[in-house]
Amino acid sequence: MRRTGFILAGLAVLLSACSEDQLVAPSPEAQGEVVITLSADESVSIVPAVRAGGAAASSGADLPDIDDFEVEIYSLSSGWRLYRDTYANTVGKKIALNAGEYRLLAQHGDSLGIGFNSVWYAADTHFTVHGQTSEEISAVARMSKVKVAIEYGTNLKLKYQQYHSRVRLDGSSSRYLRFEKDETRAGYLPAGSIGYEFYAMVDGDWMYYPAEPVECSPNDFITFHVELDLGTGSLKVVTVRVDGSMEEVLKEETIPAEAAPKDLPSITLRGFDENSSYSFIEADGAALAQADIVAKAGISSCVLKIESEYLSALGVPDSLDLASAGQGDAAALEVLRSVGMKWPRSMSGARFANLDFTSSADVLKYDKDAPVPFSGTFTLRVTDGLGRQAVSTFTVVNSEPEVPVFSPAEGNAFARRFRGFTASLSRGDVSAVAIQYGTDGVNWTTVYPQSVSEGTATFADIAGLAPETQYLVRAIYNENEDYATEPVTLTTEAAAQVGNPGFEEWHSESLYQMEVLWAKNYIYGYYFWPESAQENSRWWDTSNETTTPDPGSASVWDYRSASGVVPTADEGNTASYHLRTYDGQSSLTTEGHNGNAVEIATVGWGTGNSWLSESSTPSNRTAGCLVMGTYGAENRGKDFPSRPTSVTFWYKYHSYNGETTAPYVELFDADNNRVGYGSMRITASVYSYVQTRIDIEYTSLSKAVRMTAVFPSTDSTSPSTKAVQGSYTAFAGYCDSRHVGSILTVDDLELIYE
Repeated sequence: MRRTGFILAGLAVLLSACSEDQLVAPSPEAQGEVVITLSADESVSIVPAVRAGGAAASSGADLPDIDDFEVEIYSLSSGWRLYRDTYANTVGKKIALNAGEYRLLAQHGDSLGIGFNSVWYAADTHFTVHGQTSEEISAVARMSKVKVAIEYGTNLKLKYQQYHSRVRLDGSSSRYLRFEKDETRAGYLPAGSIGYEFYAMVDGDWMYYPAEPVECSPNDFITFHVELDLGTGSLKVVTVRVDGSMEEVLKEETIPAEAAPKDLPSITLRGFDENSSYSFIEADGAALAQADIVAKAGISSCVLKIESEYLSALGVPDSLDLASAGQGDAAALEVLRSVGMKWPRSMSGARFANLDFTSSADVLKYDKDAPVPFSGTFTLRVTDGLGRQAVSTFTVVNSEPEVPVFSPAEGNAFARRFRGFTASLSRGDVSAVAIQYGTDGVNWTTVYPQSVSEGTATFADIAGLAPETQYLVRAIYNENEDYATEPVTLTTEAAAQVGNPGFEEWHSESLYQMEVLWAKNYIYGYYFWPESAQENSRWWDTSNETTTPDPGSASVWDYRSASGVVPTADEGNTASYHLRTYDGQSSLTTEGHNGNAVEIATVGWGTGNSWLSESSTPSNRTAGCLVMGTYGAENRGKDFPSRPTSVTFWYKYHSYNGETTAPYVELFDADNNRVGYGSMRITASVYSYVQTRIDIEYTSLSKAVRMTAVFPSTDSTSPSTKAVQGSYTAFAGYCDSRHVGSILTVDDLELIYE
């Protein structure tokens, strides 16, 4: 509903009723009754029209619906609010009041806000209620803030590129309304002291020009007219305040003359050297390379004279007006843009502009076979609106880049990835150096650096390669074929596996045996290769030779000589079987993950050991150990020329006395230097097989020649064992009793290449 005003009317009638905050029921003799009626009055203008010759007339405002007004009644004597509700709930209601003085307030909107939509409408009047009498009350609802508009003059719009206005309330640093240069709306502020401020960008700095504040009342409408006088260099801020009865109030403020566009035009080169020359290498543009133009009287023409064989061969004339190029110059202008030159498409009349060459390094490649590279001598002549000129001559040259330095080696090629590539460059942008690789020398995959520092590009691992494949590798600058290194052939390693990874191949030998009365005991040695295998095909060795010494004349009992590393297929000789059978540890099973597995146990041993009771202490305790290669050899490991990423295997673990273990993998180069290492720690008992992974970190790009994997039963330097009596008693010398500690069971080892 569109209205221009409201009238509030009240009629007092004798009646009893209750009010919202009434505390004590009044006597009938001292009581009256009020009925509130709110109605539109088309003769009242919420936003007054402007006098002829003043600010542009307002068309009024869209007022809120009459039912949405809030109605309040206050006692003037106590200040208490006695009634509050919407007009929708008030219309027709009989409101009982004691005889006395009251205030009626009807309002809608935000009384304190500042903004373009922050309108506040209010009717505020006092009235008297007499006991047993009726009173007639009327009030007019008006827009109760100050309405503000801004008008910028034509000269100001032409001469300033960046500007805005602020209308500030009571000098507050935060309570103001900002009008941008293209703002056409009016805004609203509470009544008070209204100050006007004009902000303009002058010579790269924001300048501030205040006007004297004006005292404003509710329902005032103020328009600030701002214009620049080009003749005197002053800015006129004319304040017009009008309502239905006020006369115009005019105020003028003056800006210093240097703010007016009276300076001569100028051209400043940025990114050029002391000889006004800009030499760039492709992909290595300057942070900024441009000719900055300042013409405060506006650019009338911007003529570029061109001396360039390169551009001439492309059909560019020797002179172009960039500010008013005609249709016939369109093709030539596009050629200039194609070599990276940029300038404002609408330059005529502008106070600021530039001719920018920064992008030339991004779009131009150096062509060795071209008759001439891109270069040119340019003369820029700028004429302003007052006929004054500025001239600057400068040179732009596309310099030849260089070929990167790149020295790949066989050590960079793993089975499925390249590692450790670096390339360097002394001139140009090293981040534009790429590594390219492929199998045919025609189709290349391009990889850019992960990081650059001081002329060196460092590349992340290049994954996804095929094992045992020849690749061509080169470095290239900015993907320019003329500036690539000669391809180098690198062959990826085989994704090789170790021999006997599931430990299915093994055999045993009876080392010692003895019979006492009815008891027989045998000491076995276990070897994890076929009985007929040659030495070079024997992948795994154990610590068993250490723990199975020849007892000589001593009795051949298990607590004196025993293998700690045993195939699970020979269940009766495993430590797990002994503990499960004679120590009640039912969780210790002896199966492999897939077929046979290797059980690696800590054992107590010594030819002088005796067995008096379960508290017997062995003279030696040794962690069981399974190793790739030869146990105890100076050159650890097995010949192995590939470098895996990681090793996976399945394991179970029985931790005795809180011990832990840490299997590990090592790789060595031809000089016996360790080039790769990885380990993992097992810290708690695990009685069902789980798979784990040891990731290998390489600290050198030397080719590996040997690898070892080591699986100890414990990493304790003083391992613990438990004395567990077997099936034979003292009459048989406790011959199958054993000292057993922590147990690691390993199966199905696999090398991973990623």
